Amino acid sequence: MNIYENIVALLKKYNIVYREYDHDPILNYEDAEREKARLGWTGVESKNVFMKGDDGLYYLYITTQGQKVDFKKLKDLLGVKFSIASGDDVVSVIHCVPGCVAPFGFSENIVIVLDRNVFQYDDYLFSPGVTTKTIQLNVKDLEPLIKGLPNKLVEV
Repeated sequence: MNIYENIVALLKKYNIVYREYDHDPILNYEDAEREKARLGWTGVESKNVFMKGDDGLYYLYITTQGQKVDFKKLKDLLGVKFSIASGDDVVSVIHCVPGCVAPFGFSENIVIVLDRNVFQYDDYLFSPGVTTKTIQLNVKDLEPLIKGLPNKLVEV
């Protein structure tokens, strides 16, 4: 299965009600805002940053649009120095299109770092790893799914 199929399978496994949108390619936040206005989406856009730690592991930082990754805070918390993973790593390790990193659906050896601020919103919009689809779900359904994954989870 590809990343998109993995995500849909997980949403069904957890009985999560979601909406899926097909749209023009989204490659940046400007594209996302255009499609959001055109299609009437509500909710906060996800921001998922794929990183490589100096410990050799890969990490995915889940937050929301407009939030910056505080690499110093993460280093202090996890004891690991991070760099943004390359586009090649995004494709080969988590099977997403660069710029369309999904918040889940990949190998269990990826450590998930979850910004708890995600849960202050009602609806959550994210790319399932491809440029032409967006999934919208209620953020209350995201937490049990993320916590049910076999990935190591760090909450910040």
